[in-house]
Amino acid sequence: MSEFAVTRSVERVQLEAHAVLAEAWRLYKRLFARSVVLGAMVFGALGLIELFGRSGRAGAAVGLLSLAFTIGGVALLQRGLVEIVRGLHTDGDDEAGAGELLGRAGGRLGKLVCVSLLTAIGCALGALLLVVPAFVLMTRWAVSVPVAMLEEGNARHALRRSRQIVAGNGWPVFRVLFAVGLLTFLVEIPFLLVASGAGLFGWWVATTLASALTAPYAAHALTVVYYGLVQPGRPVVLPPGERWQSVWQEQDDGVGGSRQPDDRSSAFWAEQEARFDEREGRRGG
Repeated sequence: MSEFAVTRSVERVQLEAHAVLAEAWRLYKRLFARSVVLGAMVFGALGLIELFGRSGRAGAAVGLLSLAFTIGGVALLQRGLVEIVRGLHTDGDDEAGAGELLGRAGGRLGKLVCVSLLTAIGCALGALLLVVPAFVLMTRWAVSVPVAMLEEGNARHALRRSRQIVAGNGWPVFRVLFAVGLLTFLVEIPFLLVASGAGLFGWWVATTLASALTAPYAAHALTVVYYGLVQPGRPVVLPPGERWQSVWQEQDDGVGGSRQPDDRSSAFWAEQEARFDEREGRRGG
């Protein structure tokens, strides 16, 4: 179970889009090397598969295989990027390398693939009806990937939980999504121009670099949104030398006598658990 899975209720706060983007930029700069190497490893491999398809020797079966690898690869990258921030959120000294992060990322890959597919299908159906429903669904499910990685439950639970977390902050979350999408588009333009005029190898290098540079910022922004709404007031990344413990661990340490939990922290989590139990009781009734 994730160390963060104990946070099941949501304290209503007003998210500030500019603060999210600023925090995501700080994360991007701090984790630049690991994030970009992770992105290059995944997108480079996916690019090679697509490169083989572009060579003209691939049939429909290879095309479907390429699509499957793309979905799985992007899900693996998202998992790894969330894991980078989760490690530093839990332990300010967690400095795992790209290879170790990919190893950690495989645990919930299947669930994240399901989340990605459900999100893509839902937004596509919304776009067929009107553009607005697609944007609404995209906003409601904005943090479904962090939820899938950091909390228990299946893919459908991740979508429901994301909607619960985002409720009341739809516009700020949409502004974050819009800003990230616009920044991604602007950064990728020069790489795409180079790719259009280069050969197959040049296309592979340019597209790999473009995706490796932009994907981490987008993932970090959504992870910041998640932590900002679920744990407001707590730093997304702990200072070096500090470590956060769940309320369950704090209680265990208190019983054992090795560590007395902070009264304010215990009161806060007790209140959150009481709210959750009260809500679940009403649903059960």
